[in-house]
Amino acid sequence: MKVKLRKELRTARRSLAPADHDLRSRLAAAAIVRLAAFKSGARIALYLPFDREVDTAALLVAARRLGIRVFVPVVSDLRHRRLRFYPLTGRTRRGTFGISIPQGAPHRVARTVAPRWFDLIVVPLVGVDTKGRRLGMGGGFYDRALAFRRHRKAWKGPRLVGFGFDRQRTACVFADPWDVRLDALATESGYENFPKDA
Repeated sequence: MKVKLRKELRTARRSLAPADHDLRSRLAAAAIVRLAAFKSGARIALYLPFDREVDTAALLVAARRLGIRVFVPVVSDLRHRRLRFYPLTGRTRRGTFGISIPQGAPHRVARTVAPRWFDLIVVPLVGVDTKGRRLGMGGGFYDRALAFRRHRKAWKGPRLVGFGFDRQRTACVFADPWDVRLDALATESGYENFPKDA
């Protein structure tokens, strides 16, 4: 089921014409820039896109302008499906799966930050259901990195915002117990909070 749904949603994402993709990406970014957590001095994690994911370029520009410290995910252990978050301060290179990563990562860059210490994490997605459950590319990297969220009692931790296109929404029931639940979703239509008790 997940394999079929993932294929359909990736095809829908890739079908956007370049100008339309760019416009929708900028509209989705505008929804995030308006968040209270997107402020000077904040630490945020966001991804560098591949496979026609929503482009984060407008978020990077806005973050630099505001003095936000930006970190990006880097596959640090492919065998055990581990991500670490590195500061994005300069040039990038192609990393695992062809995804851009900071030039020296994962060996010769500044100290990483554990995901629990971010103010905001902008998460890529292939699909998202009506309760905020995220369908990713299938590797489980984000599910492992953010597993601490399933065990917390009172501490809220970072706000977890999915970044996608409206066409990536789905009514299909696909979630497994380990699938990350998003707090909110930003698309070209705006920003939506998901119910906490869903």
